[in-house]
Amino acid sequence: MKKTVVLLLTILFACSTENWDSLRTKTETAFNNKNYSEAVEYLDKAAKQEPQNAEVQYYLGQAYRLMLFADGSRLNDLSLPYAIKSSEHFRKCIEISPKYTGKKFVVDPYSKIQSIWGSMAMTYLYRNQPDSAKWAFNRGQVEGGFYPAILEYNRNIMASCEKNAILFTNGDNDTYPMWYLQFMENYRRDITVVNVSLFNVSWYIKQLKNDYPFGENNLFMMLTDADIDSLGPIHWKEKEMEIPVKNDPLNKSGKIQWVMKPTYEDKAIRVQDTMMVQVLTSNNWNRPVYFSTTVYGPNKIGLDDYLALEGLVYKLNTHKGKIDTEKLYNNLINIYTYEGVNDKHIEDIDDIASLYQNYRDAFITLASEYDKAGKKEKVKEVLDFMDEKLPESALPYTNDELLNKSDSLYERNL
Repeated sequence: MKKTVVLLLTILFACSTENWDSLRTKTETAFNNKNYSEAVEYLDKAAKQEPQNAEVQYYLGQAYRLMLFADGSRLNDLSLPYAIKSSEHFRKCIEISPKYTGKKFVVDPYSKIQSIWGSMAMTYLYRNQPDSAKWAFNRGQVEGGFYPAILEYNRNIMASCEKNAILFTNGDNDTYPMWYLQFMENYRRDITVVNVSLFNVSWYIKQLKNDYPFGENNLFMMLTDADIDSLGPIHWKEKEMEIPVKNDPLNKSGKIQWVMKPTYEDKAIRVQDTMMVQVLTSNNWNRPVYFSTTVYGPNKIGLDDYLALEGLVYKLNTHKGKIDTEKLYNNLINIYTYEGVNDKHIEDIDDIASLYQNYRDAFITLASEYDKAGKKEKVKEVLDFMDEKLPESALPYTNDELLNKSDSLYERNL
């Protein structure tokens, strides 16, 4: 009888215990409803059931990260305890599974750690606490972010730029590492790094205008702080835009012209779009302007015809042109370094392995240009250099189209 009761109790307990699948559904619902503390309760249950489940730890890291900040509006005023908790769980996720394969909220756990501590560094610099900012960046590297391959990739992006450049970036993996490089290594502090997503936030715009914290150059703009505070989405219909150009023999019209389309629900433009036009107009070609190749298409506000590929960046020119072959060659062959391909993180992190394919894309684009011009020796030189620096054994192709293009170019130019 006693054994029967124990067995029944065991069965009842097993039936009443929720598994990770049901708790994950509840967690995601809580995320969607912005009930992050509720999500933590579900996740703590799951972690007790499955302490070695990397996905549970990733979700816990995400829950605390959302409590730390859900968007860029609060990046200047973050709470350290939430940063510590979030980073702790992402780090545990990595310890359990260095090559994390569970569900991701946009980026991998290594990138999440970068965003946490890069954002804390921003908070400290906003409060004029540079020593604390340095501590935050160091903490982020110890926890698993700011690893060699991602730093090299960002160093190469910045190396592409002329002196005193304005460089538009896109997200976690092409912004936080640049902040690290400028602040911790004093690398290319002449560049003003402008994250297009944060360009929607008034405090960030004013910071770029008045006191860029990672380098030496503020952004000149013809707006007062009060003007910036009043910015918001603008109802918009497709419209032709223009900026005057001086002394360019390749542009007889004396201006660049492009069509700017709505970027928000097909009926408005965002603050970031307004600000990009404002910066380009205010700059008046006094400083070179670049976009990281990672910047999402619509975030370039229709300027594509004037953006020339030079490697890991597009440069905004005063005339049309898709590729600057000379600059592309110089950056790929003479300027960039490729030691990051030997970093063990390449094997563990799909995001950085994918970013490194951008090198291949640039090499193959360059080789294709030489192929069109009938320069067989240059095609072979470029492809041989690519294979030497980015061997398939260390960096397998993740894009069949690129592999096929490379094979086809080799066959035609042997």
